[in-house]
Amino acid sequence: MGSTLMYKAIVTGATGGLGRNLCEFLVEKNWEVLAFGRNESIGSQLDCRFKAFDLTSTEETIKAFESADIVFHCAALSSPWGSYGDFYMHNVEATKNVIKAMYQYNIKKLVHVSTPSIYFNFTHQININEEYIPQKFVNSYAKTKYLAEQEVLNSSLHTVIIRPRGIFGEYDSVLVPRLEKLADKGFLPLIEGYDPLIDVTYVGNVVYAMYLCATKDIADKSIFNITNDEPIQISELFKMVMETIDKNPKYKKISYIKMMTIAKVMEFLSKCGIGKEPLVTQYGVGVMSYDQTLDLTRAKEELGYKPIVSIKEGLKRYAKSRN
Repeated sequence: MGSTLMYKAIVTGATGGLGRNLCEFLVEKNWEVLAFGRNESIGSQLDCRFKAFDLTSTEETIKAFESADIVFHCAALSSPWGSYGDFYMHNVEATKNVIKAMYQYNIKKLVHVSTPSIYFNFTHQININEEYIPQKFVNSYAKTKYLAEQEVLNSSLHTVIIRPRGIFGEYDSVLVPRLEKLADKGFLPLIEGYDPLIDVTYVGNVVYAMYLCATKDIADKSIFNITNDEPIQISELFKMVMETIDKNPKYKKISYIKMMTIAKVMEFLSKCGIGKEPLVTQYGVGVMSYDQTLDLTRAKEELGYKPIVSIKEGLKRYAKSRN
């Protein structure tokens, strides 16, 4: 595949931040795009054909699909909190349905979006490569995303999997908005004695990586870590984000034990139906406490990936999109 010719792509999760950016990129590349999602309001704003339905329904999925050159599977239930059943339906069953529909319409190639959350194990992790899998997954999201990967790898499709870390940028509804919600409480917490080194990724770089996965001759069943290749300490990231959204919260250092206790209580109350999603989860405390950076060797050597937009520039673009 190449950008000088027009190809037909199906994009799932097209009303989420990543999917929406991908649709815009492919349309600019003169590709024919059929977008799937559940938010009809956002879908109507896309500059391509859009179908609203639920991927967890096999019948609806097969009915909505058409023949195409490639499928980009961005759809997922991506959250640090929720029931295992919901995660399984939206991350595993939906992926199974995408694969079934691809068989039905003889679509050969799948680019599947997974997550580095599957690596996390409450220890410091520097330059993790794609082979590492923990003995126990940190939460239902990580476990079901790993199970979805297995469905993809066990299929007879030509598949490429990417694991992008901490996506931010235009249409972000996760990373920056969650930090903003915390900042609106008056302060941002930092874990006393910890300032971990972490990776994040500008959404345009993820889209670029997906485009490379689609257009380059990549080995079947390849898996790639994707980041901005700019490991940053979490306190510095917080400051950059707050400057971007013009907030000036206080930073409050809290002990790891106290913060983890707060998270456990909040999770318990949510499980009991008191309150919705916890403002702080055990996984969130872990992310704020332990180094986690990804090894990009495979993406650089096999995919030819190199980030094209820096964290600083990506945040500028995000701020501009908010106005």
